Amino acid sequence: MKAKYIVVLLAVVAGLVAWLISSPRDSVPSADKAVDGKRPAARTAETPSSTQRPRRRARTVQAAPSPAQEVAEPLTEEERREQEEAKREREEEAIVDDFDKLTDKWMEPAKGGVTMKDVETFAALFRKVPKNRKEECLHRALNLVPDENVMLLAGILMDKSQDPELIELVYNDVLNRSADVKQPILQQIFKDQEHPCWADTAWILDVTEELPAKR
Repeated sequence: MKAKYIVVLLAVVAGLVAWLISSPRDSVPSADKAVDGKRPAARTAETPSSTQRPRRRARTVQAAPSPAQEVAEPLTEEERREQEEAKREREEEAIVDDFDKLTDKWMEPAKGGVTMKDVETFAALFRKVPKNRKEECLHRALNLVPDENVMLLAGILMDKSQDPELIELVYNDVLNRSADVKQPILQQIFKDQEHPCWADTAWILDVTEELPAKR
């Protein structure tokens, strides 16, 4: 009886094993496959792709600007003054150079003589020379301009807007020129009683008996 029971039990176990072996595998989902036999889609939020770097949280510190984007820092008051002073000096030097070049042009007697336009141009450029450079420019012109071109200097001499000391420099230079050079200039000054050198001119003409005849 006991042997019969064991035989029956073995038969049941064998049948159960056979049933498990013959039943479809997809009836029970495996750990590697989905129910339909397809691999489940990767969860990008939790399992990022191995070919992509995980996103980092943006840093709050901004990157340094490139040289092209950099804005120059505002100049200090002292730096601004230094730049303005340097610019002014360059401009003044350019004017002085222009006047010296014009003086050099008249170092030799002009073939066609000095015209009124030449006189006006010479005097106008001298007016542009910076005040602190006028005297040195004038001394240079007085030394280089010959008697034949002295009318250029007369243009400065007759310009009553100039500093009286500069006018006197030209006046003294003219007095040291030859008589035929200075005489026409003195006569011209004598006609203008408001000229700074009128009194001296009147005395010279009186002494030399060259005063114009009274009408």
